[in-house]
Amino acid sequence: MDVSRRDLLKGGAVFGAGLAVSAGLMGASVLPGCAPSKAAPSEAGPTSGGTDAPTGGSGNPNAGYETGIDWLGTPPEIADADVTATFDGDIVVCGGGNAGIQAALAAAEGGAKVHVLETAPEKFRKVKGRDVGHVNSQWLIDQGFGPYDEGEIVDEFMHRCAGRNNAEMIKRFVYNSGETFDHMISLVNWPDDRIKPVTRSNPDVSPTDPSSMYVPQAAGVLDGPVEYPVTQGGFKSWASTASVVGEISHVIGDESGIDSNDYSRFDEIQQFSILKSQELVAEWHYEQRARVLITDDSGAVVGVYAENEDGTYTRYNAKTGVILCTGDFGGNVEMSWALLAEIAECAARAGKGPENIRAESMCEGDGHKMACWIGGEIEPLPRPILNYYWTGAPWGTVPYLWLNSEGKRFMNEAATTLAWPNGLRQPLGPICTISDSKWFDVMKKGGIDLGAPNAGRQDYILELKEDVDNVPLGDPNGGRCRDSVECERQPHIVYKADTIEELCGFMGFSDEAIKEAVASVERYNELCRQGRDTDFDKDEKFLSPIDEPPYIGSFFENERWSGIGLVCFAGLLTDSHLQVLDGEGKRIPGLWAAGNCLGGRYGVGYVTPIAGNSIGMAITHGRVAGKVATGQEVR
Repeated sequence: MDVSRRDLLKGGAVFGAGLAVSAGLMGASVLPGCAPSKAAPSEAGPTSGGTDAPTGGSGNPNAGYETGIDWLGTPPEIADADVTATFDGDIVVCGGGNAGIQAALAAAEGGAKVHVLETAPEKFRKVKGRDVGHVNSQWLIDQGFGPYDEGEIVDEFMHRCAGRNNAEMIKRFVYNSGETFDHMISLVNWPDDRIKPVTRSNPDVSPTDPSSMYVPQAAGVLDGPVEYPVTQGGFKSWASTASVVGEISHVIGDESGIDSNDYSRFDEIQQFSILKSQELVAEWHYEQRARVLITDDSGAVVGVYAENEDGTYTRYNAKTGVILCTGDFGGNVEMSWALLAEIAECAARAGKGPENIRAESMCEGDGHKMACWIGGEIEPLPRPILNYYWTGAPWGTVPYLWLNSEGKRFMNEAATTLAWPNGLRQPLGPICTISDSKWFDVMKKGGIDLGAPNAGRQDYILELKEDVDNVPLGDPNGGRCRDSVECERQPHIVYKADTIEELCGFMGFSDEAIKEAVASVERYNELCRQGRDTDFDKDEKFLSPIDEPPYIGSFFENERWSGIGLVCFAGLLTDSHLQVLDGEGKRIPGLWAAGNCLGGRYGVGYVTPIAGNSIGMAITHGRVAGKVATGQEVR
């Protein structure tokens, strides 16, 4: 089953219920490293590892978290009779997703005997995602993308997160991601009978072939080379991503003639890393849910208990320690409601409950809980999610004029990183983006943030123009247009009219809002003519007056609340070597975290100086954790 983040956007918007995902969207078995929903742990006392659940200074296991919900509970009690098998090794990796695969490989390359615990059955194991953001790989440089100033990219991440992320975590990603990517794709030797091809991929073509893997670029490349970084709204972005999406597809047939072209071949690449780890004697154990860390008398982590499908347990002893790669906690509605305060508050004010905010991820936060039970801590508020700033339009986050349901402009539209919180504050109803006959020229001046149109495949940009040109003028039903956001051909409705009044009427604005919209357009045109946006300080290069019909627009419904998106990014506090810290800031011996178990990456929300950096961070931090745990050098 190929399910993407864009499925979340069908029929809704990120500023509204479009990010709320039903429990049945995706079976847990296809989410590697994530635990399926099961009964809550026993309320019994100490773990079988000999360590009591930490109580904090107040005797409350939730001390340090401003919530009245006991999201942590106590670890399950495991008796010797419950243990049906025992394995010995050096490193245990909990979770076999993007981070866990690379952690296991790196640890095995460091000479460790590795055990990987994966919740999914082997036949359903599959990593998600397709865009691998990274910096200065030889693969990128050979195509003319870089080398970039790594320090500048680290600074941009910090700038976008208002300093609420951890600079050392970002450095570990930026400075090690190129080596990680080059090493990973160097293992691909296509074809290989041991590899299970991804649905819809062409098994005769390698996933690393240029027809399947390419670099998304700013749309301005249609007019010639683009110099990076592109600066938009005070934020910088770089073309620094491998998009592993298979061969080009212009139209996928359904009754409308337009459908999504969204699938990934990244799992095929990761399978080679799994095979390499196994050749180095890493053992993969499927249908194993890591449940309780085992500690010795000094508090060092020396193993983990994993729950079997029949409710019994397997013990995995680890001479060196455990690397947590079990994913996020977006599938745990109680935990999400308790810890993701901004999301919970907005949803509650809209009359929604915990079940409405869950993520596409089915991960239950097992790694977070296991660490917290022995003294670890999740990063403090604000706890970031994938707060995606989508506009509901096929051109994505282009800095056209944005108007709320009252017809008022409300932000610097070029600063798309700020669109999500700004949008949530707007009145209920449509938020629209408006342009005129010059829309294509304005679009090409934009950057390459997540949600912006890109020209990794230039045909897609040109086909978007073709579709918009073919939208019927004056039709209240509008026209369906393929988008050019990454590889996805998902359709959106665009309206076209001779007047702003008619256009806003098509998009559902009231009579009063239409009058206000006309005034807003006039004010915007005045600012464009004077060459300076004294209202919101939008970049001068985007100040194009909306004065040449036909006028075009698209909209989404703002419902003033938001689901989590694909995942939440709140992780455990660690030191610069990804070693988990306790409440006093001291390292817990033998415990590391990577992937969505790792905190300090996003601070306030998902940011994209380079697209696909969530997967890029997962594989890179996984590799870093595997290296540092086995004494190898990292940058």
